[in-house]
Amino acid sequence: MNILKGSKPNAISAYTVILLQHEQHYLLLQRAHSKAFAPGRWTGVGGRVEAHEWADLTASAERELQEETGILPGQVENFVLRRGLIHARPGEPLTTLLYFTGYLPLKITPTCSEGTLTWVTADQMAGLDIIETTQAVLPQLVTDLGRDPAGGEPLRLAVAHYRPDGRFVGLTWDVDEV
Repeated sequence: MNILKGSKPNAISAYTVILLQHEQHYLLLQRAHSKAFAPGRWTGVGGRVEAHEWADLTASAERELQEETGILPGQVENFVLRRGLIHARPGEPLTTLLYFTGYLPLKITPTCSEGTLTWVTADQMAGLDIIETTQAVLPQLVTDLGRDPAGGEPLRLAVAHYRPDGRFVGLTWDVDEV
């Protein structure tokens, strides 16, 4: 897709980002250093929502989880879409990030073709080079999991803000965080 710098986006793409919990640990992915986007940086497991998957976003996230980790949907409890983030970096398509959480009763550390998976505590997250948008959402996901493990709260939405040079500024949530 050829989008001129400074032009308004006329396309949309969506990606899933999954944060799995086991007890007080969270499974994060350090992206391979060979990756074009965010090499060596940390994020959750996930990937692109394919065109035929828009009608079932949970199935898209479960597919990505299985492809990247081998973890089957039936192995994860309380797998829910918690938060959505919309952003448009200057000169790029409009993008939606869909943040899912789930609880993994067995602490397994599978291999991943996308990079290295590691179980970390919430305190350890602060010391990792996490992709900015996900870094801004992870604390809320951890709080969500602690407050409502089954995911009964409504979906929360945010918009990411960027400077004209593409630097991330912050998020604005649909309602004030509690």
